[in-house]
Formats: sequence, structure tokens, C-alpha cells
Amino acid sequence: MKLVDGLIWEFKGRQVVRKEGEIVLAGANASQEGEDMDEGTEEHVERGIDFVLNHRLQEMNVYEDKKMFQGYIKDFMKKIIEHMQKNGKPEDEVNDFKKKIQAWVMSLLKPDRFKKLAFFIGEKMAEGQGEGQVAIVEYRDEDEGEVPYLMLVKEALHEEKY
Repeated sequence: MKLVDGLIWEFKGRQVVRKEGEIVLAGANASQEGEDMDEGTEEHVERGIDFVLNHRLQEMNVYEDKKMFQGYIKDFMKKIIEHMQKNGKPEDEVNDFKKKIQAWVMSLLKPDRFKKLAFFIGEKMAEGQGEGQVAIVEYRDEDEGEVPYLMLVKEALHEEKY
């Protein structure tokens, strides 16, 4: 997890395969423990990105159209800016956010980058209950192949302290 430009939280993901009811511990290596062998059983298997499966995110293909995405992001950024102002953020911070977020959105809309994006929402949003931000997943080419990165706007998150 890293914060990019004080604006976007990025989470590096990975493709996983899970059996129904399987508990996955952080750092576990199924191949070393012999758990990745197919035993011929008819268990339900899930395949996907770890953070998508962990948080039961639902893919939103509607935003694969640039115009639809631009409409969503414009309304979403307006809500964030209103929230920042309502909560007393200094005007210079709000203006800095506006500049940075506009540059970030423009970078997402570049054709070579936009085609590598996928859009996800939470379970409750998919059922029409509640609000939230659309999680943007970008597939980046790295040494180990295509790697998914989840991107969330920092100002749109509610921080919980334990």
C-alpha cells in the first residue's frame, strides 16, 4: 500500500485461486504446503484478484465507456470538494486537491491507460444500498506479468482508528 502524491491510495494485488471454505493466512504459500494440487474433488473454486475476492467487489462494466466514466468522476469529485469545504479544509488545500485530481483523471483517460482499467463497487452499492467510490483497478505490466493495482481517492475515504 502506498500513497501517491498525497492523493491516491494504491494497493498491489495478485491473482489467486481459492477453494470454498478455505482460510488463507497472510504469507501462506499453497504450493510449498501441497495445497495447490488438484485432488479431483468437485469443490467450488474462486479465481480472481485477492482484494476483489476479500471485499466481495462487483465489477462495473458500464464505466468502460469513457463518457460514462467522465460523468461519474465529475459528479464524484464535486461531492468530495463540497465535503472538504463543508468540513473546513483550507481553500489552498481544496485548490491543490482540484489541480492534482484533475491531472490524475486526465492521465486515466489517456487511451493506452484507460483500456487497462477495470471498475468495481462494493456489495451494498451493487444492491442499490448505500454510497461509495468506485474502486479503479489498473493492470500494469511488470516483471512478474500483468499486476492489478487498486486505486482509491484518499479524500473520499473515512479513516478509522483502533
